[in-house]
Amino acid sequence: MKKLFKITPIIMAVILIILSSIPFASAATNQLDESRKVSFTLKCAKPGYTFTVYKVAELKTTENPYKTAYDSLIPSISDEILSGKTSSVLAALDGITTMPSSASIVGTFTTSATSTTKTLSSLVQGMYYIKATNYPAGVKSVTNSVIALPYYNSGWVYTYKTIDLAAKVNDGDVTTGKTITNSTKDNTNFTDVSLGDTVNFEIKSSTAGSTEMKLKSYTVYDEMSAGLTLDKTSVKVALLDSNGSKVGEDLTDSDYTLNVVSEGDGKATTFNVAINNTYLQKNDFYASNVAFTSVTYSAKLNKYAVVGKDGNPNTETKLVYSNKNGVESEVSGNTVYVYTFALTINKTDTDGNPLSGAEFNAFATESDGTNLTNSIATGVSDENGKVTFYNANKEEIKLQSGRYYVVETKAPTGYNIYGKVIPVDIDVTYGVTFADGSYITNCPANGTASIDVKDTKILLPQTGGAGTMMFYVAGAALALGGIIVLVLSKVKKHN
Repeated sequence: MKKLFKITPIIMAVILIILSSIPFASAATNQLDESRKVSFTLKCAKPGYTFTVYKVAELKTTENPYKTAYDSLIPSISDEILSGKTSSVLAALDGITTMPSSASIVGTFTTSATSTTKTLSSLVQGMYYIKATNYPAGVKSVTNSVIALPYYNSGWVYTYKTIDLAAKVNDGDVTTGKTITNSTKDNTNFTDVSLGDTVNFEIKSSTAGSTEMKLKSYTVYDEMSAGLTLDKTSVKVALLDSNGSKVGEDLTDSDYTLNVVSEGDGKATTFNVAINNTYLQKNDFYASNVAFTSVTYSAKLNKYAVVGKDGNPNTETKLVYSNKNGVESEVSGNTVYVYTFALTINKTDTDGNPLSGAEFNAFATESDGTNLTNSIATGVSDENGKVTFYNANKEEIKLQSGRYYVVETKAPTGYNIYGKVIPVDIDVTYGVTFADGSYITNCPANGTASIDVKDTKILLPQTGGAGTMMFYVAGAALALGGIIVLVLSKVKKHN
């Protein structure tokens, strides 16, 4: 035990030497190496962005006490601001419209499907400003970034591994779509109407941009088939909230432009509705309660309409919008369909031979057919016995599906008129999905309902019957009477 106590002071002395050397070693480890270069990696998985990296300050150190600070490279921003809170530094940098040449560009990063990361290395120690200088048109906001290297975290750190820029982007989800708002089939994707009927459409599209990033242009494009005639006076533009309710009043005619590119009889109508730049510079378009734009308009089914399964398509081809940098974004639209059908009669005799010259009227109700009132179309059988129906404007009739009634009003010469009111059904079945080029799963062949109407001949009494004999007897009696009168008159003259 005595030897142990004698050794203890020696051990304690060694321990003290070791302990006294630890702070010295730590200080050496944490000493800033001002000659060392710094680096950081930018990451963004969203394509269409360009980030520019500016050097905005250089690192400086002071002795007694040892401190780090920054020398600003931007005249309008003081060293004190740069040494303060990061949020204050970022606000000051974001407030600069044009970066001065003293803030040198050290790199750019443009994102794409194949370019999602970029490392900037061999940089001088200091402060760097990462600014989104170009971006897709639909972006509502981008939070820029500031990074200072090196920084102290239980030792000096000279490399920042990854800055996720995509997390600082609010680009929204811009969508667009067309619907039929007065469908006769309770489906916004299709309707079923007659010639001259009005179909109402709406194109609802997400808004884009923000008060900080206002748009330069915003246009919806549309193309409708030759069977639909656009009512240009019906076009209305409004802003909607997230529930689809209107926000404020409709835009005025000066707030947007209707551009009709192509129209005319038998031609497809193409047009677009563009919200004017002057309106896009107002804050109304970017209000917090505004989520969509609404473009509504009407069209009439005309004589060029296609009957049957192919229908008459109306396509919103695209929504195109651009930001202040002129970057355009495009979203594809969808197609809705207007269907219509035809009615014909095959007029024959009882042997199936075609009869021409028979006249028919078509009616929407049985009572109208019985009373021969409110005819919706008329037709006359041709040499092949076919009856094509026309309206009062001499246009071949197009009809929505359902039941109609036809009445023969005049028979061909030598035939009895068919005296009954004849029901005709245009039976059509629709599916909920678009398949094989149509929403229709079953309808009359070629879109035309056809029925046969047969007339009987007018018959005279047959030769050799009692009726004929009576004609002969009467004739003979008249002839005999005439002879008697003639003989008597001659006898009188002789006397």
